[in-house]
Amino acid sequence: MTLKSRWIGLVTILVLFAMAPSSFAQVQIQIFPDVSSQEVQTNRNAQTARPGTNGAGLLVSGSLLASSQLTATTLRISYPGPITSQPDATVNDDGVNCTDGSAAIVCPTSGSGIGGSAGIPAGDPMRIEGATGVFATVGRLRLNTTASRIEVTLPNSGGGLTGGSTTINSNSGVFRIVGVRIDANGKTGAQTFSASLNNSANNYIISTTTGTIINNIGPGFAGPPAIGFAPATPTITCAGAQGGQGAGTFAAGTATIFTNRNVARSCGAFTLTEGFASAWRTRTQSGNSSTGPTTSVNTGSEIRLTFNNVPAGVTLTLGSSRGTASSNSSLGMSLSNTTITSSSTTSKITFVGTSPSDTEVAEIDYNITNVSSTAAVTSPGTISVTATLFPFGDGIDSAGVPREDQGYPSFVEADVGPTTIVNIIAANTTMLMPYALVLGQFDTGLAVANTTADPFGGGGGATRANGTLILDFFPTTSTGGAGTPFSLTTSSTVKPGSGLSSDGTLGAGATWTVLMSQLLSAAGQTGNFIGYVFIRANFLNGHGTATISDFRTYSLTANVLVLPPPATFSRDAPSGGSEQLHF
Repeated sequence: MTLKSRWIGLVTILVLFAMAPSSFAQVQIQIFPDVSSQEVQTNRNAQTARPGTNGAGLLVSGSLLASSQLTATTLRISYPGPITSQPDATVNDDGVNCTDGSAAIVCPTSGSGIGGSAGIPAGDPMRIEGATGVFATVGRLRLNTTASRIEVTLPNSGGGLTGGSTTINSNSGVFRIVGVRIDANGKTGAQTFSASLNNSANNYIISTTTGTIINNIGPGFAGPPAIGFAPATPTITCAGAQGGQGAGTFAAGTATIFTNRNVARSCGAFTLTEGFASAWRTRTQSGNSSTGPTTSVNTGSEIRLTFNNVPAGVTLTLGSSRGTASSNSSLGMSLSNTTITSSSTTSKITFVGTSPSDTEVAEIDYNITNVSSTAAVTSPGTISVTATLFPFGDGIDSAGVPREDQGYPSFVEADVGPTTIVNIIAANTTMLMPYALVLGQFDTGLAVANTTADPFGGGGGATRANGTLILDFFPTTSTGGAGTPFSLTTSSTVKPGSGLSSDGTLGAGATWTVLMSQLLSAAGQTGNFIGYVFIRANFLNGHGTATISDFRTYSLTANVLVLPPPATFSRDAPSGGSEQLHF
């Protein structure tokens, strides 16, 4: 290198050093988010910082690179959806808390008092905390509703918020932006912010231009309500409906009402499982202050239960349980309504304690405490339940201004379910003859008794009822294999054997006796029969016997088996792993 070129290079370096204080920013801005791990996808007021942590938010750090003169600058942070919280105008020295994009204004209001100068939500509005050093006087935090961003005026060297200053800044500093919420409805996956300065020539420079505020967006429930118990709860015990009907200790299952208004099983339980560990939150966990949102309609996230098709005259009484598993020990709940009827079909779960690190299971117990003498249960049906996070709200009004009058946080209605919790089934008895035949001189005699007439009265006796009978025949062919099933229903014109009334019903206290050959004839069948027969009596407490005989020297009698009602006791998944035949 020649002497001339070295001289030119040295002069260039000296010129650059001389220009540095006025040409290059001297406070470097970095932004460190305290990320929310996951938010509910229907939440209109999703938190953008770690839930339940006082002061969590965006940490804005200004690192001094060199002492220099600073000019007031606007830091702009844009969010991925409508912002549904609002700064309090009273903490700003100019008394305004919004911007229309070009000028600072007081946030607009509507007839319901939405917006205005107050912070939203009460008790935990959008705000600046912990300002130090170069940022000690920062304070103008404003909401730009049209751009879904917040704007913060960074001070000049003299600590002012307007214009320039001849003072030279020699400080670093930090401040935190707390309380920003967004409408997460319809969003999925991670959510990020973007940051910029309105002017890059004011000796501030931003090095963090984007960052994650929410790691994921997901459902509030892992699935619909499920019949079962909270962890480590094996059974449920119920006192029964009026007169103790349906009382006992039961494994998981639905309650059962018969169409004669008797209760076979009066209680049950269903569970709701959290969609992720922090999906359900108390009021304090729903914010980043010591209290969380304190608006009068806020109690944190709630669950609304809706009970569908509750017949008039039926009463369900509700309770809640968290079970005994340690992973569920932080869960605390209260129910707004514990009495469900046809005119009162909803109840809300409010959380008084939840764990932010455990996926919890809420158990709701229910008991049929009343079925009146006129209850509308004479036809088969079901009672079911759906669940959704609550309360419902819009997050912002029609002008895009945040609102809290609908509840805070608020959600989009998204019911999961329905799940059947009570079966209303026909008052009948299902019986099984595993073996019956008509072959040569052999025939099978059947006797069915309607034992709803008994001497036990109101202390546990049956309700008298008459009913027809349906017989379903499943033959085996002479060459092996299944034949073609057929059926027979007793009626005023189909009354084989003896003991049936003129209308084809078997009266309470009466016994029907009939030969298999008579049944085949009444069903329009000819020839032999070997197979099994289901007998469905349209009354409870039916019992029977079957006798195979040649009417001379051979006779074999066996009880007809009684099955639990298949409508509520699945034959594909029998309780205890095997079918019960002693109901």
